[in-house]
Amino acid sequence: MGSVGRRILRLLGEMAVVALLVVVLTSLLIRLAPGDPARTILGQKATPEQIDALRQQLGLDAPMPSQVGSMLWGVLRGDLGSSLVDRGRSVISIVMDAVPITLTLIALTVVISALVGIALGLWGALTRYRAVDEGVSALAIGMLALPPFVLSLVLLLVVAVRWGVAPAGGWGDGWPQNLAYIWLPAVALSGLLMPQVLRTVRQSAGEIRGHEFVESARARGLSASSVTLRHVLPNASLPVITVLGLNAAALIGGAVVVEVVFGIPGLGQVLDQAVSARDYPVIQGVALITALIVVLINGLTDLAYVVIDPRVRVAA
Repeated sequence: MGSVGRRILRLLGEMAVVALLVVVLTSLLIRLAPGDPARTILGQKATPEQIDALRQQLGLDAPMPSQVGSMLWGVLRGDLGSSLVDRGRSVISIVMDAVPITLTLIALTVVISALVGIALGLWGALTRYRAVDEGVSALAIGMLALPPFVLSLVLLLVVAVRWGVAPAGGWGDGWPQNLAYIWLPAVALSGLLMPQVLRTVRQSAGEIRGHEFVESARARGLSASSVTLRHVLPNASLPVITVLGLNAAALIGGAVVVEVVFGIPGLGQVLDQAVSARDYPVIQGVALITALIVVLINGLTDLAYVVIDPRVRVAA
């Protein structure tokens, strides 16, 4: 079996372990929450019969091992239960309707962060002007210190409300109309990732430009732009893959916050509504799906390294 096949099997194993841990932890948190979850959901005026019925529906009357086993079996069958608020609608349908929106937001964020971060990182590393390099570094540090929800509120106020060049939240009727609603949240979320891409590329390009193969390319008479595009850029961009993988969980968490600020119907809005309504099955479903997405992104990052960098294939 090749290195790619081994990594795929390892990825599937990691996803199975994460699913088990998430199911156990969410079940424990419901048990450890103050008060009776069924009474919290139904309110103080609920009758004992109503509370008992909801406890049976949630499976809270069963022992903990039985609860975990039932939920794991449901995960294997693709059944995460039904919403307590949106009666008759399955959790999997609620979550999966929101997943494509969140993944689109993350994908657009990655594209913006990569394009802007790589360009600014190369500029800072290869410029002859110290002020430019220091300015680029200061920009990265400043953006890292700015939480996504603060940047979201600033962009919402300035770009959407004052300038009117983007909708002030909400969602469209379909694609490509939805791009008008998602590009500004993607810019806000890129404030979390772009500075790290910038710093990584700046440091990597600064080291690579002194290597022998770069000096040899210059000695052969290649122009500065050719040396940058053909030798510095490909090697300096490789560490960006690692940055994307390491920040997968942060991107998911940031997307949840940004979606709530801009009113985008992704996982963030689903989770916000579920927490407000004490809709525990939906909360468990969102926790499980987001954890699996993080593992999947990390696994795809590992596979990308194997495909792109021949040195990793040889080592494997």
